[in-house]
Formats: sequence, C-alpha cells, structure tokens
Amino acid sequence: RRTSKVRRGSDTMEEGKDDISLMRGERTQGLALDFKDAHIPKAVPPGLKSKLESLYRDGYVVLNDVLNTDTLTEVRLALAPYIRNGKCAKKGRNNFEGHKTNRVYGLLAKSRVFDQIAANKKVLDIVDCILIKNYLLSALLAIDIHSGETPQPLHCDGQYVVRNRPSPPMGVSTIWALGEDGFTPKNGGTIILKGSHLWGNQMPKEDDVAKHGVPLEMPPGSVVIFFDTLWHCGGANVTDKPRLAITAQYCQPYVRQQENMVLSVPPNVVQNLMKNNKDEKCQRLVRMIGYSIHPPFIGHVDGQHPLKTTVVTTAKRCSKL
Repeated sequence: RRTSKVRRGSDTMEEGKDDISLMRGERTQGLALDFKDAHIPKAVPPGLKSKLESLYRDGYVVLNDVLNTDTLTEVRLALAPYIRNGKCAKKGRNNFEGHKTNRVYGLLAKSRVFDQIAANKKVLDIVDCILIKNYLLSALLAIDIHSGETPQPLHCDGQYVVRNRPSPPMGVSTIWALGEDGFTPKNGGTIILKGSHLWGNQMPKEDDVAKHGVPLEMPPGSVVIFFDTLWHCGGANVTDKPRLAITAQYCQPYVRQQENMVLSVPPNVVQNLMKNNKDEKCQRLVRMIGYSIHPPFIGHVDGQHPLKTTVVTTAKRCSKL
C-alpha cells in the first residue's frame, strides 16, 4: 500500500506503517511519559512502623517531648507581640477562628524560630511516609485560645478538597502544644474523633462525639500528627489561662495551599534561607513554600525553575531600592 513520509520536528514517521518503534525516538525512553516514581511515598523505616500503624488505625498519633524547654521559650517570645496583650494581637473574626482566640498567620515571615516547627525532622519523617515527594507546606499559624472560649465547630482540615470518603489523604496536619500547661480537656485542648478518617461522607452527630471524641492531653513540646480527613476541633477553655498552639499543615504537591506561601514569605527571606545551602532544614523549607518543581513541570515560572527567576530577580531589585 502507498505510504508517505511526514516530518514532525526531527522525527520522521511513515503513515500507514504499523511498526510501533517509529513512535520511539530521541525524546522518549518509552512509549509514554511515566511519573509513577514521583507518586510513591517514602518507604517506612522500621523505627516508625508502630507510629504509622497508630496513625492509619486511629487517624492520629502523638509524639511527646519533641521541643525542648529552650526552644519553647524562644517560640513563646516570638509570638508575644501577636497574642494576648501584644500590640499586634488580633482576635478571631468568626466562630470558626474564635472570638476569644488569637490567630497569628504568616509565621515564616515573622521569625526563624518557627522553622524548627515547620521543618521538624521527627514530624517530616512521618509525613514523608504518607504524602508523595515534593509535598508543600499548606498552612502555618499560631492559635491562642483564651479563657471563656467556646468549642470550635467540628471540621476536617482537608474539607476544601472535594472528594468521596473514605479516601487517601490529600494532606497531613500537626498541632503543637506550646503553653506552660500544654493541652488539657479543660483549657481548649484539641478534641479528635478517633477513627473518623475512615468514615464515609456523613457529618458527625452528637452520638459520634460522645462515642469517639477524645480530648487530647499533651505536655508542652509535644505534637499530634493526623490525617486531613480526621474530624476534630478546638475545645472550650474553662480555665483562667490561655492555651497556646501552632498548627503546621502539609498537602500533596498538586493541591492548592491554604496559605499563599510564595506571597506570605517575602523573597528576601527565601533568599536568606537559600544561603544556608548546607542546612537541609532551610533548603526543605524553600521547597515546601513552593519554590520547587513537581514532575513533569508543576510550579514552573515562564518555563523555568522558580528559584531561577522570581526569588533572585525580585530580591535583588528590592535590595537596590
């Protein structure tokens, strides 16, 4: 039968010829693009097996004594201007944020002490086993629940990602107990509905709260890690002291971050983090903020890696003003 040659770029194919090898050329190692390696979480190290088992069974796991006393003091001092009687303190704007609660956003732009929370190795070692490579920091904020605050509405941190439940996690959340009294059932400690990450699409009812509700009791410096599909809320504070916490939340690299980190963290801050090229924590923070590429090209800027464009040019331009 008649065939004709069609030139496409540097490749030549013969129409009508059935040899599939003609679809292979210098631009491909196989027939189609394959990114499966980019969608496989890290293998579980033996030392984390029991923690991951608890996490998948209950939806959460608590790590105690992660932050030492000195770090806790540094964190509290860095937050002081933004909570309680601090000159920059702001109360919540609605019932979800809490009208008797201080919320402090944009922490990475306020102090480097918060890097130790956002990029804590003990936490990220676990997140590495759940989310795929190149996952992002979705949110990082402080929550200071004051005396007299009412319970927060039950919610899942990943509710903004519409999907049928139960489903694989699109994110992993953490809440750090930072106050001198940690978390108690009376001071606004987080209440989780144990095992609710395995539920279907139903909304929690009072019977569910009574049966599955667990008020977390956590000493200062501890952290709870949980799936973004776990129902939970901040509890009521019936004590005379505030309850201080920071939540760091992580999401899959193809999910939109709750906080626009690239705008929240000024370019000069990112550039300073980049200078610590021997500090894996700093380099990882830069990637989790969003200065990274997820295969094949998610996150590019004008076809280039974002670190080759936005951060460098903007920071240099601002420094000359």
